[in-house]
Amino acid sequence: MTGVTASAMSAPSTQPDHVTPPLLGENDPAPFTVLNENTDVPCIIISDHAGNNVPQKLGNLGLTDDDLGHHGAMDVGVRYITTRLSEILGATAIIGNFSRLVVDLNRRLDHPTAFVTNMEGTPVPGNDHLTDMDKELRAKEIYEPYHDEVERLIRAFLDKGTVPVLMSLHSFTPVFYKQRRPWEIGFLWVQDKRMPEIMIDYFEGKGYCVGDNEPYDARILRGTTLNRHADELRLPNALAEFRNDEIDTDEKGEQWAVMMAEALQNVMADDGIHTLYDGPMLEQPDRAQELNYFNELIEN
Repeated sequence: MTGVTASAMSAPSTQPDHVTPPLLGENDPAPFTVLNENTDVPCIIISDHAGNNVPQKLGNLGLTDDDLGHHGAMDVGVRYITTRLSEILGATAIIGNFSRLVVDLNRRLDHPTAFVTNMEGTPVPGNDHLTDMDKELRAKEIYEPYHDEVERLIRAFLDKGTVPVLMSLHSFTPVFYKQRRPWEIGFLWVQDKRMPEIMIDYFEGKGYCVGDNEPYDARILRGTTLNRHADELRLPNALAEFRNDEIDTDEKGEQWAVMMAEALQNVMADDGIHTLYDGPMLEQPDRAQELNYFNELIEN
């Protein structure tokens, strides 16, 4: 058994009052999985939320298997697309193996959603009353090794004189607090629109409703994996958000993986892509606006 997956048990297990290190045991998965590490294809696929494992010491965070299969715990359908996209392109991919409910790899650790206590209406008992030591333990054994590996994979390309493109994959729900979302796919970006423009044009040409910094605005929500590893280094990047009813089976995921591969091939064939961004850097948003971003989405 590797960690606790959505098929491992049907009832909540008890969250221990205090967890002593090490957090991860011999039956837990590694913090991340890397695919196609030794390749010259100048693309790194990043999948922060593809896993729903919970360290066994955390007792499933007091949740059920059904809870851990929902969007609040993982990005439904993204692991399949990540794996197939890596296979089709022969590109490197890194996949986070633990649920974002343990620690959100796509947030700064001081962001309110890094350790959530409520999963879109469902309480997360295992995250109630976390101490600084509890958070530090999860960061040390899961969050930091993941980000160290992303940095290492990027550095391997840069050391060879190659500027890779970074493609982050996520999914979103068709309805968010009674708000119906019309986009089948969206692309998020901060200041460098070279890569998202190509991909938006590709999917609009296929007849899809494509979000441009929708369903989330990356210019406001900072501290993400791409901010840290791509924007700060001026590397070309984009974050794709698939509406999860479009990719909730392997058959659907295969269709999107094939299209994503073609879109990324168009990106990598562009002579101006594999260079560092040389435009203006967007200023940081107001701190209060960033921290309240999701609350404002709910209210609107």
